Amino acid sequence: MKNDTSKKHDLLINRLCETFGALYQGNAIDKNWLCAQFGVTERTAYRDLARLAPVLDEISNGRYKLSEHLLPSLHAGHLAEFANFAGVAHLFPHNDGQSLRKRMKKVENITIQGASSRENRPFSDLIDKLDKAISGRLETHYAYRGKNRAVQPYRLINQYGLWYLAAVEDGHLKAFELARIEGFSLSDKHFALDEEVIEELNATTGIRFGKRIEATLWVSAHAAAYVTRRALFPAQRILQTHKDGSLTLTTAISDKHTLFRWLRYWLPDIHILAPAVLKEDFNKDFQSRVATAHIHKDAETSHLTNLLTE
Repeated sequence: MKNDTSKKHDLLINRLCETFGALYQGNAIDKNWLCAQFGVTERTAYRDLARLAPVLDEISNGRYKLSEHLLPSLHAGHLAEFANFAGVAHLFPHNDGQSLRKRMKKVENITIQGASSRENRPFSDLIDKLDKAISGRLETHYAYRGKNRAVQPYRLINQYGLWYLAAVEDGHLKAFELARIEGFSLSDKHFALDEEVIEELNATTGIRFGKRIEATLWVSAHAAAYVTRRALFPAQRILQTHKDGSLTLTTAISDKHTLFRWLRYWLPDIHILAPAVLKEDFNKDFQSRVATAHIHKDAETSHLTNLLTE
């Protein structure tokens, strides 16, 4: 009997220590977590919660976290939060704080080739001011591309390492690159948030805002592997996979020239099926670029010929 009591006591100590470890890393627990983690009954789980009650804060009905004053200033939970915030959590199969810390301890085994970024430290003060303006819903003033602007700031966006301000100017949502902003100042004029602007921001990937055009694209079997591995186009949706491995997909774009740049890169593996007007615009744009390139090439050839014959 004494051995049984001692064994139960050891199991209890181990269970509470492991539970406290999870809490210390910023995790939330409830009876279901305890039952699944240790294979105990609901009754035992409730008893454990009662034992830990003095150090727990209830965050929702039946769910608890370690009391705020007992949490470390930085724990693995914060690491997971930052990974999600920075948009890199998806890089790993498991992106909880403890798994991320485990990966970081073996940095010599992993190399991450991400998008390069410009040096953003010079924009620290501007980002702080914009953050204040966004939180306080204050209009801001600055010069941008040689023009004085008065805007309503909504969100800071980092795309491919470059920082942009998403703001409303004259009723239109636009993106302003922070590196081009000059003479920034905060006003004391408040503005009301526009829910339609919020919806557009949440629905848009990137910094191209405005009315969207749906385009239907054909993708070769060769390019299909890249398109299905990760979405190459905004709001990409595959309509049909053909027997030869090629695809038909749709995308929603607000700037046709951004789409045209992608299509020039992927020619002849991706081209526009519809709408006909967009397809015609691309063909004209492409032919114009080819003609311009020939003119430049002929001029360079003529220049080289003259140099060689002098």
